[in-house]
Amino acid sequence: MRRKALPAFFAILVVIGSSAEAADLSGRARVIDGDTINIRNQRIRIAAIDACEHDQTGLKDGKEWRCGVAARSYLGKMIDGQHVRCDIIDQDQYRRLVGQCFLGDIDIGLAMVKAGMAEAMLRYLPAAHSISEVEYGQAENRARDNGLGIWSAEIESPHVYRRSKSSVMP
Repeated sequence: MRRKALPAFFAILVVIGSSAEAADLSGRARVIDGDTINIRNQRIRIAAIDACEHDQTGLKDGKEWRCGVAARSYLGKMIDGQHVRCDIIDQDQYRRLVGQCFLGDIDIGLAMVKAGMAEAMLRYLPAAHSISEVEYGQAENRARDNGLGIWSAEIESPHVYRRSKSSVMP
């Protein structure tokens, strides 16, 4: 009886250990774009935000503004090469991990929304998450009211821009 229980016990430990590791990922961050980072060769989509696509532009002060480049640059200055911790909450349709990410105590997604470098994107959050939808919504409203980042320009919402690019026939 004892021999049968031992392998089952070790199997349970492996499952518990691997699920705990998947729930929290930390290490040196490398910025991919305004809402995606890489930690230890794992691509992570920052939860609850949507930043301009890399090639996306808009009009700011009557001139072309590369909002995707600006979002990536802002995020890069904040976290590139820094130790970042992400609480993984989901996996998206592209099989990327989705996580609420922190630089120390700073919620990176919330910081991007506060700066106007990303929209709050709350509709895709899983039922069980710890992200304050109220705080993200208030941060977006303040950024919009103060004309920060994307709210200082004429741009398509990033999800509308992506949809229009994917429907263009070659």
